[in-house]
Amino acid sequence: MRIDHLAYQRATNIAGFGFLLQLVVATVLLIFGLRSGDTTAEYASWYLYVGLLVWLGMIIIFNQHKLERLEALEEGELVASGSGAESIFDRSGDEVRTAARRLRLMYKWVMPATSILVVLILGALGWIMFTQLSALSDPATRADLRLTDNKGWMVAIGLGFSVICFIFSRYLAGMSALGVWQNLRAGAGVMVGNVIVLMAVVVGTIFRFFEIDQVILVVAWLIPVVMIIVAIEIVLNLILNMYRPRVSGDWPRAAYDSKGLSLLATPDSFVRSINDAVNYQFGFDITSSWGYQLLLRSSAWLIVLGLIVLVALSTLSVVGGREQGLRLRSGAIIQSSDSDVQTSGFFWKLPWPIETTYLVDVTKVQGLELTPVDKGRRQGFLWEDEIKLAPGEQLHPFIVGRSRLGSAELAVDPDAATDAVPEADDFGDDYALVDMSMLMNYRIQSDTDADEPGLIRYLRFGTDDIARRQTMTDRERALRDLALSVTTQFMASRSLDDVLSDQRAEISGELMSRIQSLYDKLNTGVEVVSVNIPMIRPAGKAAIDFQDLPLAVQQRDQLVANAERNRITLYTAIAGDIDQIDDVVTAIDQADDARLDLDRAISEHGLKSPQVEASRKELTKRVVLAEQLLQAGGGTAVSLIQSAERDRWVEIMDKRAQADRVKGQVAAYHAAPQLYRQRSIMQTYVSKLQELRKYIVGISPERMNVNVELRDLASPNTIFEGISTEEEQLP
Repeated sequence: MRIDHLAYQRATNIAGFGFLLQLVVATVLLIFGLRSGDTTAEYASWYLYVGLLVWLGMIIIFNQHKLERLEALEEGELVASGSGAESIFDRSGDEVRTAARRLRLMYKWVMPATSILVVLILGALGWIMFTQLSALSDPATRADLRLTDNKGWMVAIGLGFSVICFIFSRYLAGMSALGVWQNLRAGAGVMVGNVIVLMAVVVGTIFRFFEIDQVILVVAWLIPVVMIIVAIEIVLNLILNMYRPRVSGDWPRAAYDSKGLSLLATPDSFVRSINDAVNYQFGFDITSSWGYQLLLRSSAWLIVLGLIVLVALSTLSVVGGREQGLRLRSGAIIQSSDSDVQTSGFFWKLPWPIETTYLVDVTKVQGLELTPVDKGRRQGFLWEDEIKLAPGEQLHPFIVGRSRLGSAELAVDPDAATDAVPEADDFGDDYALVDMSMLMNYRIQSDTDADEPGLIRYLRFGTDDIARRQTMTDRERALRDLALSVTTQFMASRSLDDVLSDQRAEISGELMSRIQSLYDKLNTGVEVVSVNIPMIRPAGKAAIDFQDLPLAVQQRDQLVANAERNRITLYTAIAGDIDQIDDVVTAIDQADDARLDLDRAISEHGLKSPQVEASRKELTKRVVLAEQLLQAGGGTAVSLIQSAERDRWVEIMDKRAQADRVKGQVAAYHAAPQLYRQRSIMQTYVSKLQELRKYIVGISPERMNVNVELRDLASPNTIFEGISTEEEQLP
């Protein structure tokens, strides 16, 4: 083929058509994704828009090749017109070949820069897609993958553009076989990439017709993965191009020209590569032998025979000893052997895919976490230990009745019912909160003789579908919610003391029977094996405070016991007989009341009133009764009373003797009052002022001056030594 500007002009036109086709496909997908709310269509359009850079690069390169060829053509015409004379082009070389110099610069700088730009855009878009898709698995973000309701239009658009892109890629692959158009391989790779992404979206959308949304989610993750793989391949091509040797005059291959995608654009070359690999391994041309050719001619019949054998084998189904099976035709259960459920053994059915077999192990015990379970591994569990839950889980407390501790009503009647909770004005005074970890083990009911087998009831109760942002199937979530409703009602009827101590061991069995009754009532087909409660404690941080409660109760009981002991000891020491303490205390209280009545009567009626006399007699009676009770006990109170009586009589006798002495001195006073007075004064001086010096002067004080010398009061070697005497006029 002649390499001239017309060849490159055609390549430029083809590249321009590819650019427009790429733009139309990407824009249609983007508009459809935005208007119908489909995330996968938007992601696919992002990938397609990146391909526009590849097409733009090819347009620039081919156009520059055309200019270079035109420049060379003009140079050749000028040289020919010179009739062999020396031309300016011969003297200057490439200095005046501007288009050729620009073409080399484009291959050296523009194409690598375009490749790097493609890598950066692919990496950035892939990172954005991964970030958005990662948010789908986070329950806190509540993000969801938007899917269009126009599934038919999505399939039609995807299939239509896929066919167009694949045909165009095959056309480009054929043109790129010629050296002049070898850069079109990059365009063929871009179109094959478009086909891969569009067909993936179409397949995911087709599965959505059967209500299987997991495939389209995988496709959404596949698009950024493809983008990252393409970006990595471009980076490797950039590195290898720097070390790959080239023949002189051969133009380098663009880094954005993906060899992997180009191989998919020419699948026939892939088959030839396999044949070459087989010949290389055997060491001779085995693909031309009669055996290999016979295998190729008979491969179709062998495949048909294998399919027939597989279909025949699919008519026989074997049910294990622990399994039960169902015969399904288009999702409907087909009855055979007078029962919908197939027991252990084998049975015949129509070949797949007309009929299928669904086998279930009905003896397998399955665990269901009714509440978040502690993920930490430990030998034992204390109330103050931290509960380690899975990310996104939260432990919700259960409501129970308040504790009977400190309740006046239940303290009076210790035999009161456990369910009785004293009434209160505040809701918080009636109830308390506890944290529980519950794990239920269950299995499918294996009864096949019932009106409806347990497996059928189990399958009809719920589906095995797992909703987005959920870890359990719809059936498991329904079983969990039913069990939690029973648990909530049961716990609300028990007090805090029951669930923490008194009936702690009975809760599991009671819940198991109640949950099983509800399951049987709703025909769930589930047999509850056990309900395990590995942890139950007061809610939240209150568990730490509950650790001090038993110590406080013991200390209170100890203080009460010590006080009771001291009371008995004191009463025994005072009254003697502990059995008469109440009678003694009552008698003393009555005596005190009688004394108060006497004081009230005196203040109201006077000392000589009849009411006072009656109150005094009543007081005496009460006091005598109390003293008799104390004397009958023989305690220390009797000694105190006797000592008080003795001291009272001694005091009375002393006062009587003093009164008699005073009466005896009355006659002496009347005989000589002055002498009696002086004698009494002298006796007072003698008895009270023995340590003082006393001076008795018989002169009138008005006629006397007294000189007092203090020298004898001053001690030697003190500040008072040598003090002079002073005179003082006594009054």
